[in-house]
Amino acid sequence: MPRTPRSTGFPVRLPNPWLPVLAPARGPTAVATYLRVHLYGAAVGRSVLDRCISAVGPDDRARLVPLRGEFEQEMETASLLLSQLTPIGTPGRRLLRLSSKLTLSVVPVGPVLSDPLARLGVLEALRTLVVAKRSMWELLADSWVADGPSGVDDDEVGGGNTGRVLTDLARQAAAQERLLEELRRTYGLAVFE
Repeated sequence: MPRTPRSTGFPVRLPNPWLPVLAPARGPTAVATYLRVHLYGAAVGRSVLDRCISAVGPDDRARLVPLRGEFEQEMETASLLLSQLTPIGTPGRRLLRLSSKLTLSVVPVGPVLSDPLARLGVLEALRTLVVAKRSMWELLADSWVADGPSGVDDDEVGGGNTGRVLTDLARQAAAQERLLEELRRTYGLAVFE
């Protein structure tokens, strides 16, 4: 006997043709939105980095600590580009850090508790964020953003050297990715021995 389709109980609604349709963001507006999203991701990444540093052994900790400065430099560069693209500016650093700390407060990895599986999880999360960051820098380096907005000195980010800065940041993120992949594999294989 054939089955009759079940009703979901929700009536099918089509979009209201009288509501205005917003055009997708393009140009500087799209890049500004993209950079804002990545700045929030960078704040989360900075907090995850701190969790990773406190969860790994002393030798690996020494390898991860320099990433703090690199992350800060990358956030400053993204903030500077964002401030040149839009008068709204960048989200406040305090808001970025507060939001990232709240989301990570339940992760059971830190100086007191170092669950091996949780440590592997934060290493994988950080590596994933770094992959996204590398992709962002590469994409921006290949776009019109690399030419720099008009009216900016060549010596500043956003000027004539923007393409080089973006390419260097992509290379730096690739090196971070390799380091995190090495640590992820080392600590991951130790979990599953």
